[in-house]
Amino acid sequence: MRARLFVTLIGLLLTFAVAGCNPYVAAVSAASATYGAATDERSLSTQISDTDIEAQIKAALLQSPVSGTDGISAYSRRGVVVLTGVVPPGSTAGTAAVQIARGTPGVKRVETFFVTAQPSKLDDFEIKEKIKAAFIADPSVTAGQVDIAVYAGHVVLIGVVANPEQIDRFINDASGVSGVVSVRSYIQVAA
Repeated sequence: MRARLFVTLIGLLLTFAVAGCNPYVAAVSAASATYGAATDERSLSTQISDTDIEAQIKAALLQSPVSGTDGISAYSRRGVVVLTGVVPPGSTAGTAAVQIARGTPGVKRVETFFVTAQPSKLDDFEIKEKIKAAFIADPSVTAGQVDIAVYAGHVVLIGVVANPEQIDRFINDASGVSGVVSVRSYIQVAA
């Protein structure tokens, strides 16, 4: 419990430092960080480890000389990394991203979800926001436990939940949103 409180306080201090002098931004950011840490099924040490893995991969993707790796997103949950994004036909960006992720300390496994094109980022953003609203409206799930990525109407869910029934609820909620073409779940059940 003390470790959780300590990490939350460190997170709050960092949030205030990043938010600068704007008290509204600082308050919203602090509340969001605290809520996320408190509702996450992972231990605080696992959350910190996953955040570190994500940061290392994202930095390496940005620095990679391979064109297109900078547009790939990386999510880590309990050392399982999910890479998502647009990789055009003939591009080696996906392969390079997987190599980067596999070479990152703490990574246990790498999963990928790539599409060849994203016709409308705006449409995908709207779908993502509707899915978030569906999660918030569902009292049987905690919206903050799952990250959402949307590419050409294809939805990717990444997170850790308490039981398999919650995975089904998240998938059903996302599938029920108009414009969703498919839903791919990388949601894990907490041990």
